[in-house]
Amino acid sequence: MEMFLGKNTKQYLSGLAIILFTLVGLVLIIKYVPLDPTKEEVLPVEEKLHYEDKSFNDEVINNNQNNVDLKDDVDENGPSFDIVNIDENGQAVIAGRAKPNSSVQIYNGDELIGEVQTNNYGEFVFIPDNVFESGNYELRLFSDQKESKESVSIYVAEKEVSNDAVVVLNDEEGNIQKVIQAVQENLETKDLTFDSLSYSDEGMLKLSGKARPGAKVEAYVDGKMVGEATVGDDGFWNMILDKPVNPGDYILRFHQIENENIISSIETPITQSDLSELDLGDRTYVVQPGNSLWRISRRYYGRGTLYTIIFAKNNDQIDNPHLIYPGQIFKIPEE
Repeated sequence: MEMFLGKNTKQYLSGLAIILFTLVGLVLIIKYVPLDPTKEEVLPVEEKLHYEDKSFNDEVINNNQNNVDLKDDVDENGPSFDIVNIDENGQAVIAGRAKPNSSVQIYNGDELIGEVQTNNYGEFVFIPDNVFESGNYELRLFSDQKESKESVSIYVAEKEVSNDAVVVLNDEEGNIQKVIQAVQENLETKDLTFDSLSYSDEGMLKLSGKARPGAKVEAYVDGKMVGEATVGDDGFWNMILDKPVNPGDYILRFHQIENENIISSIETPITQSDLSELDLGDRTYVVQPGNSLWRISRRYYGRGTLYTIIFAKNNDQIDNPHLIYPGQIFKIPEE
């Protein structure tokens, strides 16, 4: 009996060892021998995590994109204004953009008042040697044989009246784009403006501008109230005067009123022409607030320097070509 058990045990252990050896061999074959001998063995590689500073990348991309857009814009549109400031003494600071490392000429009308070089970023700052005395000015830029599409109109008040200067940026068509510098009395309430003057079909004077929505705007001619309007929700006001204004020169003043109080005022000289003697046709222009002969010439002829054509045709109305008034009506001759 003992002999039988010992013999069976030896056979059992031998069989178990064979099975274990076979299993170990299969595991080694599966682990180290590829099933497809045509494939190369891929060695395990330590995984490395790459961290990106997204904010930094976005900033770099955005800055690069802005530089590209700025260059394209300058190449296409020519030089442009960024800042024009006139201090109380008439000293000006003019800043803008053009092609990098290029020369920029600053003109008042057709008079060259200075030249400056842009830096590597296309920026320039220019301080004229001479101060701006009282009067009207029209600034333009020239660089790389291109003229700025925008212009800047400057009005410097008489020193006896105030030390104020009004600086307005005009678009390519000569329309007011934005006020860069306003008179001191309106710094806190710069929302009252007088933008246009025209005539109704009946020849009545039409006035319009912007103010605070819901406010009331009153118009006065030489101190006498001639009309009023309520500002719409869009911030615009319009009024047609009830009675015609006799031909002549006047001071037109506007009050913006809220809660029965005057919160801001503006005024401008105007000239009322005798409409009975005029034909308001296509070649007739009614001078608007902020206009100049230079801007009117650009509108009709494409070049401000041709303003002398308009001056010569209307010299009976114009004593000084740099001083014209809203409401004046000019005949525009063919070029």
